[in-house]
Amino acid sequence: MFLYAILSVVLLINVYYYTYLSTDPIDGRMYIGSRGSKCKPCKDIKYFGSFKDKTFKPTIKKILKLFNSRKEAFKHEIYLHAILNVANNPLFANQINAATKFTWAGQKHTEETKKKISKASKEIYKNMSEEKKMLIKQVRKNKKMSEKHKELLRKINLGAKRSDETKEKIRKAAQNRKLSNETKKKISEINKGKWINRPDQSKSIALQNIKTNQIRFFISQKEAVRQLGMHQASLNRVALGKQVSSCGWILYKV
Repeated sequence: MFLYAILSVVLLINVYYYTYLSTDPIDGRMYIGSRGSKCKPCKDIKYFGSFKDKTFKPTIKKILKLFNSRKEAFKHEIYLHAILNVANNPLFANQINAATKFTWAGQKHTEETKKKISKASKEIYKNMSEEKKMLIKQVRKNKKMSEKHKELLRKINLGAKRSDETKEKIRKAAQNRKLSNETKKKISEINKGKWINRPDQSKSIALQNIKTNQIRFFISQKEAVRQLGMHQASLNRVALGKQVSSCGWILYKV
């Protein structure tokens, strides 16, 4: 009976969704937002918005419209932000226009919040069953990234310095990775003709073995690749100074 009484009380609690306009009477600036509150909007007088501008000090709040769901209220906020262009309008304290979807995109967390989220996520993953972990991996594996997202990731990782531990993890993961015939064919098509008959491949090159200090001279990069079993792209990066070694051989400067 006690549990039933608690559930009855919880079910009776309503959540009110609405859009509002907060105003600073001193400088006249305004702020438009949407909110969900357990008390009636007319009594929700302490909340004026999630703004970061400390100079904006609103004391007047006007309820614009009531809604049945948070999503509907957010849609109305998006509409108002769009027609008034609040992000670029000096009359408003809003720093960005609300996103076109029900999302947190555009909002930034503090470093402290990021650490808390990271710690909580790691703890959740640690206590997760193996079956659920495999399901998450499968979902991520089948997820297709847009070209825009790929380009963004490429730019982020461009020139990034990784620790020896990270490099070793990447190397081991690459060794155990099995490529499908379709993927192999795609790689082959991309690289076809890329490393053939290039002028720099005909230049002589001298290489030194890291372990034995043996020095070998080759009439061309092609010859070095054939004799040492290297990849042409890897040796080319060594020759250009973009990579330290390839298959245990470094560039020997005469």
